[in-house]
Amino acid sequence: MRETLAAFGNAHIHQKNLISPLSQNHPHDRTEPAGRSPGESPVFQYYVPALTSILSITVHEVINGIILGRTVGKEGVAAVGLYGPVVIMLVALALPVMIGTGILLGKSIGAADYGNAQRIFAFVTTLALLLGGAVALTSPLLVQPLAVFLAGAGNASLADNLAGYMRWQLVGLPLFFLNLFWAGLLRSDGAPEVTRNASLVAVGLNLGLDLLLVVGLRLGVEGASVATVLGRAAAAGYLVLHLSRGKNHFGFREFRFTARLAAWRELVRLGLPSFASEVSVSTGLLLITRAVVPYGPAAVAAFGVVNHVSFILLRPFTSAMIAVLPIVWFNIGARLPGRVLETVKFSLAFTLGLVMAALGQAVPGWLVMAFAGNDTAAFRRVAGGTLSLYFLLFLAAGPNYILAAYFQSIGKPGVATAVPVLKGLVLVALLLAVLPGGLGLGGVWLSRSLAEIGTLLLVGGYTWFNREKYYGEKAILRGK
Repeated sequence: MRETLAAFGNAHIHQKNLISPLSQNHPHDRTEPAGRSPGESPVFQYYVPALTSILSITVHEVINGIILGRTVGKEGVAAVGLYGPVVIMLVALALPVMIGTGILLGKSIGAADYGNAQRIFAFVTTLALLLGGAVALTSPLLVQPLAVFLAGAGNASLADNLAGYMRWQLVGLPLFFLNLFWAGLLRSDGAPEVTRNASLVAVGLNLGLDLLLVVGLRLGVEGASVATVLGRAAAAGYLVLHLSRGKNHFGFREFRFTARLAAWRELVRLGLPSFASEVSVSTGLLLITRAVVPYGPAAVAAFGVVNHVSFILLRPFTSAMIAVLPIVWFNIGARLPGRVLETVKFSLAFTLGLVMAALGQAVPGWLVMAFAGNDTAAFRRVAGGTLSLYFLLFLAAGPNYILAAYFQSIGKPGVATAVPVLKGLVLVALLLAVLPGGLGLGGVWLSRSLAEIGTLLLVGGYTWFNREKYYGEKAILRGK
């Protein structure tokens, strides 16, 4: 790692000339933070804020579940959990816009096309308000039928709790979209610490309001939902204040609402892999869940615990991808393919996956107890065995995230889409059809891990064999 950092330093890759070199004539000039050494890797300048934002949200999700469980009971926690598919659907719709406009903005800034950066900002702001506003206005008609569909017609109490939670979530949807889109653009413009601070503001207020509304005033799931929406409002307010200061290449100076974007076709093309990723992974998990059911309630419960733990521990890999993307986008726009490859090589060498996989082999029982409590010895054995096999996915999860993001950034949507579709759905389905017959339940657990590893071998091998097409300088600059 030291040699890699030195290589970045010797190539003069530091924040001023890698992430956001600003024109001296540009009205939104930004001074560089003090205390940054030229040899410091810019990946970590982005990684730590991204990880802080994601972990703060994770901590809130855990605490929010505990509060609802203690005050409302299992139906309160179940209501929030049943809202999960709706969230996945909304994120699947929003991610193509966030990722696509992030790529377009990063390339525009790298090419010093600041007028286009402002147009992109105006477009996503307008889109967030239009889409979110449309759902918010129609939410009174949507909430109850959707709650009955998700909870089941025979579970009126749970459906009522779910409707109460969804009501405020859908009303606050414009804030959800604004925070998501603005955070993506700010990361692309070299300001990841701003998105981190906004997340911390939201989480801090949310937790305080949870204690007031849910614990103090006993408003149940509706109180928790209101707390979440107000937390998002605070985060959006923080971002508005920052953007009003004129320190970025876009903002509210000369802002005009517009639903037009000249590069909308490219936006759809660039964002397609993100949409495919969300849909494929969620479908693959559903297939695994159905495959576990015949093995009994203990196996289903074990999968629930282990999948929850793995979801939390995958957050650092998501942060690494978020950290790499703005650097890659900027350098493509600046026509510096060598720096793009150096950043990708550094990220692929990041060995966090080995640590996670080793934890799954060394202390599976401890991880299960940490999240599931001191359950029966039989359950701990089942869950521990599940975790040991399931956590092998971490051997390839990080590289797969990075490669998919890289291919998406250089304008190779086909192979970028193939990564999540293969690891999340196609290989999972094939392995589930073969492995359980010979390995039983262990084959079910291995399906996800082997799908992740198989995807890395297939995609990595194919693109390396055709490396001029995917890693050559012309291939990188063609994505500009």
